[in-house]
Amino acid sequence: MGKRPLPPLSVLQTFCAIAETGGFGRAAERIGQTQTAVSHQLAQLEGWIGGRLFDRGRNGARLTPLGARLHPAVVGTIAELEAALYQARASVSVRSIAVSVTPEFSSQWLATRLPDFCQRHPEIEVKMAVGYQRPDFQPGGADLAIWLGRAEAGLTQEELLTDEEFVVSSPQLSERLPPREGIRAAPLLRYAGMRHTILDWQRWYEQITGGNNGEAIPRFDIARAVEEAPLFDSFAAMLEACRQGRGFALVRSSLVARDLAEKTLVRCFVEVQPAAVSYNLLYPPNALLNPAAVLFRNWLLSQIRSSD
Repeated sequence: MGKRPLPPLSVLQTFCAIAETGGFGRAAERIGQTQTAVSHQLAQLEGWIGGRLFDRGRNGARLTPLGARLHPAVVGTIAELEAALYQARASVSVRSIAVSVTPEFSSQWLATRLPDFCQRHPEIEVKMAVGYQRPDFQPGGADLAIWLGRAEAGLTQEELLTDEEFVVSSPQLSERLPPREGIRAAPLLRYAGMRHTILDWQRWYEQITGGNNGEAIPRFDIARAVEEAPLFDSFAAMLEACRQGRGFALVRSSLVARDLAEKTLVRCFVEVQPAAVSYNLLYPPNALLNPAAVLFRNWLLSQIRSSD
């Protein structure tokens, strides 16, 4: 072994991300860094090796023969390292599970059910990372993620819920809606993270109307209604305003199941659309080497089945 230090693990992961996505921009998005940082890390690796690993062109980055020989070995080494780290973590006396979850799913679905898991498995520490950032599955990051959308290459994906999109209101507001064009009767409520749940008032309205209100009724200006809509900090705050009768909320079915069952909210229009994406459970193949992750996954799937 020479005395020269090996390149950092993050540099090798960046190399793999470029090879697997075929571009610096896509690699940067996958690993949550800037494109400049990705370029610098590749330059660091190429400088260490002393040769080019990619040919850059209009269509992205393509492995050179040198890079193509190196890539499988680096991928295999990282996978072996991850497996060893997961096995080491699973062997310690304190058992833990790190779960990445979006704010809406956390507050509207998981929060009321999580105490059941903690009661069943008091010996397991549950660490929750709540946010819109892509899950970080590197060592020290998430074991499992509940994510709205599909998995990236190399991750296992299990569909949790198939949602519908529809409009809800308070029962009192619903009762006084006119028989036609009821959407004009109250404000359309929004919240700051709405784009992350792929809920879009204008898209939903145009899909259900076909972009046409009919000639006898003045056209409803959905764009203006959205622009003037009250904006709330969170999905939970928007729903609370909706319960108070302050307007309509566009929702995913899994996020309002309890409200509908308790009749604090009602579906105020018959129109409904299948959601464009579903909530999925994502994890790297080695994640289930952690026994706590297996227990949480199995518990989560059982909760999904019981809520159907």
